Order: sequence, then structure tokens, then C-alpha cells
Amino acid sequence: MKVEAGRVATLTYDITDEKGEIIESSELSGPVTFLVGKGAIIPGLDSRIVGMSKDEEADLSIPAAEAFGAVEDAPQKTIPRTEFPAGAQLDPGLRFEAGTGVQGQTILLEVVETSEEAVVVRMMHPLAGQTIGMSIKVVSVRDATSGETEAGKAMSKPPPPPPGK
Repeated sequence: MKVEAGRVATLTYDITDEKGEIIESSELSGPVTFLVGKGAIIPGLDSRIVGMSKDEEADLSIPAAEAFGAVEDAPQKTIPRTEFPAGAQLDPGLRFEAGTGVQGQTILLEVVETSEEAVVVRMMHPLAGQTIGMSIKVVSVRDATSGETEAGKAMSKPPPPPPGK
């Protein structure tokens, strides 16, 4: 069975930055399972796995626009100045990481502008603006269940088939 939109694929992967250093790996986080074509993963990977089969491997180079986006396209947020340490030098262009509160994930913040009352930051993935490398292996491919198709996402474990099927 081949990977195609509407099917559920499970992949193992290594993600590398522009220097070739592994920055994320399924060896640590486990394989990723998703409904192909529903935007559950970066667009460049979603489109490049179509046509692959179980046990097939690939080394991919995915440009920023198809990976974590361009820096200038990242959403902005206005944060009250009181949420920063008193006297902090928050010049435009300054970058720092902040926790998202979701499973220890971090986000990169870039100061866009400041005033006495607020700081406008751009919120982006730490790899925004970078071409990434991915080494992937298709672990499994299956048809989506009707529930997965309705929900628009894969379940970690599909429900068992009804009795007698």
C-alpha cells in the first residue's frame, strides 16, 4: 500500500538543521503517525511522502517556506512590558526562547518593537527561516478509519474492527 492523501502513515525520522546537526529524532520522541494531506505535519514532508511504501526510506531537503516558515511571516503578539524583567534591554531584533507550556516545547521570540507599555514580539519555531534536512522511513501505511476521516486526524491506535469483520 502506498502513502496517499487520506491514508494514515507512521514515520521514523531525524530532523537536521542547516549545519547537519540532528535537532529532533523519533529515537527520542517516538514515531509520528498522521493523516496524510490534512496539514498535521510540515507541508514539505506531507507532499514528499506521497507515493512511498512501507519500509521505504528517503533523505529530504525541505526549504523554509515548506518547513517552519519564513521569519517575517511569523505571527506577532503584543506583551505588556510588565511581563519582562525591570530594566531589560529589549531592542528590536533581540531573540530569546520561551516555554510554550506544552510538553516542554519552546518557541523563539524576536522583538519587533517596544514602547513604555508593551513589547511586540514575533513568535516562531526555532527553525523558522531555515532549510531543514529529514531522514525518514515509512513504518506503516493504512487506510484511515471513518472516525479518523471525520475528525481529520489519525488516532494513535485505530479502534478494533467491529465483531464479525
